[in-house]
Amino acid sequence: MLLTGCGLPLAGGVQEPRDAPAAQQRRGDIQVLPPGPRDDASPAQVVRAFFGAQSNPDESHAIARSFLDRERRGSWRDGPQVTVFDGALTIEALGRKDTVVVTGRRVGRIDVDGSYQREAGTLSVTVRLRQEASGRWVITEVPDGLLLSAADRDRSFLARNVYFLAPPGPGEASAHLVPDPVFVGVTADPADALVRRLLAGPSRPLGDSVQSAVPKGTGLIRPVRTDAAGIVTVDLSGPLADLPRRQREQLSAQLVWTLRGVGADFSKLRLLGDGQPVPVSAGGDNGLQDRSDWGSFDPDGLSPRAPALYVAGRRLRSLDGALANSPVSDDEGTQLVDIAAMAPGDGTLAVLTRVGREWQLRTGPEGGPFGQPRWRGPSLSSPSWGSGERGVWFLAAGRVLLAPANGRPVEVQVDDVERLGPVVGLRVSRDGARIALIAGAGRQRQLLVGRVRVAGTRVQVVGLRAVAPGVEDVSDVSWDSATTLVVLGRVSGPAAALPIRVAVDGSSVAPLIRVGLETTEPRSLAAAPGRPLVVAAAVRRQPVLFRDNGRLYVQEAAGAEPFYPG
Repeated sequence: MLLTGCGLPLAGGVQEPRDAPAAQQRRGDIQVLPPGPRDDASPAQVVRAFFGAQSNPDESHAIARSFLDRERRGSWRDGPQVTVFDGALTIEALGRKDTVVVTGRRVGRIDVDGSYQREAGTLSVTVRLRQEASGRWVITEVPDGLLLSAADRDRSFLARNVYFLAPPGPGEASAHLVPDPVFVGVTADPADALVRRLLAGPSRPLGDSVQSAVPKGTGLIRPVRTDAAGIVTVDLSGPLADLPRRQREQLSAQLVWTLRGVGADFSKLRLLGDGQPVPVSAGGDNGLQDRSDWGSFDPDGLSPRAPALYVAGRRLRSLDGALANSPVSDDEGTQLVDIAAMAPGDGTLAVLTRVGREWQLRTGPEGGPFGQPRWRGPSLSSPSWGSGERGVWFLAAGRVLLAPANGRPVEVQVDDVERLGPVVGLRVSRDGARIALIAGAGRQRQLLVGRVRVAGTRVQVVGLRAVAPGVEDVSDVSWDSATTLVVLGRVSGPAAALPIRVAVDGSSVAPLIRVGLETTEPRSLAAAPGRPLVVAAAVRRQPVLFRDNGRLYVQEAAGAEPFYPG
């Protein structure tokens, strides 16, 4: 199909993530062939066509370059930064015909490291032209970089993940990975582009919250090759065979998980160092690592049958079968529960209980005992284990605290927290590298995502940024995966609160609209990878749980405060 425009008009504020068949993944869902220059076009029409042609990346944006004069055509850089706008551009010629001003609503950018940043504001670009002897107008002055609509961004770039190592737990080696979302140009070889991103280190939003097994100074000896059988050969500089066994395994896990983003074109990895095979435990006799290897490095680290837990009658319950008798689940048990969280690894529980005007935090195995309170206060909320390696996080009167496995809870410094307003919600990602906060008051409550920085025994939250500024009145948040969250909020005016899936970098925001919650008041939710979303809502003032089956929210049981391990 030949498209003679600059793209299809799609809303840029709310975008539904979508999967494409393997044959389409390299070039996006739709191929765009914008028109080239016309001799009779006015200066404003030339400028509009130039920016529209940036949706086609072929041959270094050759169609867009054809609108430039000979000198600028060779010097114009179509990178390293990409500005993303929402809606339509306004293009106005000034008093002089040779000057045009382009304005629009900026919503984000893709940086040189491939990361996406939400960036609300107004953009303004001045473009100058001259008229050639033939009468045709050509552009002589225009800033470097691309200016794309949200829809054209998704046709020009592929959203993929590069994987790094989570910081080691206390006294342990790093045992799992952390995804770093990046955008890769559709014209690049995906395997080669992803490996190069990995070798360059984590993007700025992830920074020093992760580590890498790639030795310093390591580069590619030759471009990454993929043969017809889907075997990807990565030949890195340096004697990798001399690295410690654990480091070779970590490096292999980073590469295999990163190359999974190539899709069906990747089946196995052949890892070489200076042209020589690198021995790893998953390599088998032929030295090839399968795309399914290194499952133990899963960032989410959850069983596909992770139970959906909740509270009813101040007892712990499960939507996925009865729990074993314990102090928290037995009707005659000694430990009352108002809010709870479970560690994803060993199943340790954190229990918040209201006793008169005081809240108390206790931790212990599901079967008990829970012992004395580890913290007391007039307001405790939002227990979250994340990976569970550092203990349980929680809020105490708006302060972020961390209770390690042993020892007294400590307050965690949150950078720039003063400007955010009160912190009313908290969830740590299951890889332990990121944290989601709900901050603000009333309808101004918003979702913020930061990263966890670990320096020795000191833990900080840094790099907080709003990733869903169009979502208001956020009341709860849960990690759907290591790169996506689900929040309970509102996307327009007085509309009722509903679950909304948000990419961790803010590159997509998708309301999860289903039948079933219309006459309810949603209060909280729980999400986990590969598991159905659970929403707790008030029905005639009674707490009721609903599960998302992909088409509608089905009423399941009476109860509140749902959660999955993590």
